[in-house]
Amino acid sequence: MSIGIWQIAIVGLVLALLFGSRKLPALGAELGRGIRDLRGHLSQKAAPVSEDAPFEEPQAPPKAHGPLGGVR
Repeated sequence: MSIGIWQIAIVGLVLALLFGSRKLPALGAELGRGIRDLRGHLSQKAAPVSEDAPFEEPQAPPKAHGPLGGVR
């Protein structure tokens, strides 16, 4: 099941009736800018990790002491 030309035309007509023909170009530009920003953020790679950097094991959080901590 694919989207045909009639479905696109009906959606366009409904959008034109809801937002008016003056607001549609601005909405399209904002949508395009948002998609472009999203693609830019998704394509950015994380900073590479140096192979000679020392590896540090994550430390466990300190155990709580007291009446609610469980350790007496």
